Amino acid sequence: MKKVFVLVLVITLLAGGLQAQKRGNNKGSRSVPSSMVNGKSDEAGALSIKDIRQLPPPVAGMESTLKAALEQRRTIRTIREEEMPIDLVSSLLWSAYGINREEQNLRVVPSAVNVQEFDIYLFDRQGIYLYDAQKNILKMVLEGDHRAEISGQKHFAQAPVSVVIVANYDRMTVFKDESVRDFYAAVDCGYVSQNIYLFCASAKLATVACGAINRDELTKMMGIKNGKPMLAHPVGFGE
Repeated sequence: MKKVFVLVLVITLLAGGLQAQKRGNNKGSRSVPSSMVNGKSDEAGALSIKDIRQLPPPVAGMESTLKAALEQRRTIRTIREEEMPIDLVSSLLWSAYGINREEQNLRVVPSAVNVQEFDIYLFDRQGIYLYDAQKNILKMVLEGDHRAEISGQKHFAQAPVSVVIVANYDRMTVFKDESVRDFYAAVDCGYVSQNIYLFCASAKLATVACGAINRDELTKMMGIKNGKPMLAHPVGFGE
């Protein structure tokens, strides 16, 4: 009887030691809550990862020659609600404001004194994103469908995506006179807008450059501290 008691005691002590060791090995680890979806969690104190969309290489829709794109460039206001493939979205953004000389961080469009003053925002059904050309990604700025809030013009609510061109004045401090700064921002914005037109002509997409946009509302939605929404382009497949 005494031997049985001793055996039970030894087994109990060994089991307790194994449990303690297991707890020690797990100490400091953090489990990802099951409610986390797309890198986000609604649980207080849980890990939160900013929503980032990786873009594919910008190659789709680039097959046209320059001559053909110039001949086919059009302003088209009737845009279908059909979704745009992400590869076309990537090429659209690169054409607008991508980097074509990585070693020098230079863009596909010129800018006065190379200040590279623009921030490019993409609006779609999921939210508002800031385009990061260096990493070829979209960074979530605001969730939700805000396309119709860009302007009262109906094609913004219908187009699957819209590009909003924002002049960031923090990058334009070299221009001491505000009128000179605004002049160059307007000139440089024209280059971006024309590149969007030419890509849409090449990819057989519809677009229109719109200056009648809700600038005050956009400034608040996008959290712009020192800048101005210049133009917006709804983009999609034409009728």
